[in-house]
Amino acid sequence: MREGECARKRVRKSVRGRGRVLALLAGCLLGTSAQAQLVGHISTYKQQYLAGEPIYVSFELTNAGKEAVQYVAGDPYSQGCSIYSLEVSSGPALEHSSCERGVAAECPVGNQILSPGATVQQNILVNYAHDVSKPGNYEIHAALALKYARVDEGNALLAGEGKNFKVEEKLQIQVLNGDKGILETIYRPYLKNLESRDDDIKREAERAIVSGAPPWLEDTIIRMLASYTSREFALLGLKNLNTARSREELAKLIQNSSEYTQESETAIHYLAQMGDKKYFPLLRDIAEKDAPDQARDHVWAAAELGGDEALPFLRGLMSRPDAWSKANAVMGLERTGSREAVPLLIETLKSSDADLGKLALSGLAGLTHRSMFAEGDPPAEEYGAWSKWWGENGKSAPVYGPRECGEVERLENRK
Repeated sequence: MREGECARKRVRKSVRGRGRVLALLAGCLLGTSAQAQLVGHISTYKQQYLAGEPIYVSFELTNAGKEAVQYVAGDPYSQGCSIYSLEVSSGPALEHSSCERGVAAECPVGNQILSPGATVQQNILVNYAHDVSKPGNYEIHAALALKYARVDEGNALLAGEGKNFKVEEKLQIQVLNGDKGILETIYRPYLKNLESRDDDIKREAERAIVSGAPPWLEDTIIRMLASYTSREFALLGLKNLNTARSREELAKLIQNSSEYTQESETAIHYLAQMGDKKYFPLLRDIAEKDAPDQARDHVWAAAELGGDEALPFLRGLMSRPDAWSKANAVMGLERTGSREAVPLLIETLKSSDADLGKLALSGLAGLTHRSMFAEGDPPAEEYGAWSKWWGENGKSAPVYGPRECGEVERLENRK
């Protein structure tokens, strides 16, 4: 819904009461911010969606000034490289180290020129990086933030220019139980666009299909593996499908890779997240074959998938003489989500290696959502309090997995 349409409906319905007006304001789902030069709008196309339906947030940026402006724009879907950001929650926002997102190591960027009166629009698929697959109410915190400068007619920067611009909005949506027949109709244009000769249209169709990963499109997603340009999306689609066949396809790709490739690395991490312990021996063997200084991520993957089953493997790494293996094992203990990992980390606090002790404290915070670690304190000084707390609470205290984020509370009984 456009801004003018929202305004007209607010006028027509205002006589029905303040509550109705507020509801209409929420229904417009439109964020606006104006400065001397730039104007931004953020919106969704509607308020209700079916579970599995592609959900887009629309960002519009308009040059309301009389001079052209230049700004740097990165890949809209690259974390840390984009002027667009989306945060999605279905409840109170929670912070914990295990929730931290990685930042892209390399950012493809380019200068963009926006002429006077011109508008640029970017639609971002929420489903691509956020789980909105379950029915419920969601809040989307969307923001557009950039630095810009005015340029002359030859697109040369004007002296002394350089300003910040930001617009943000919190949008409310509702996801309802999906009907397969309706969803098939919704996905029909995306399937057609898979045959498009326009690369951008084709990639957006692939992105939408693998993000929703409807079960009836399993064959379509698997066929995408055959295309080099589509394989990145296909792997994500297999993870989101999480069927016996999709897990086996990922395992085959891993087993058929004689050396490191980006695809095999991605497949390893996706397989770890899918929870089928049938593949734990495969991931464990890969981690064991790696050089210790290159094995961290594979140890994490094996630990996450193995859970309790991974503890003997991690104990073996901890007994090795090299520092890399010990560190990988301590970090892997947190990924297991295992109650039995907690006392192992507590014992590690006594290590003469303070860096190893700090890793153990971080792991304890992830597993128990409790911490008393203060920067500069030797980890060994916290052993007594942790040991006492676990002795009193070890049978009843919740233990959390690597993707169960939550607020970290202060550990009691510090001595």
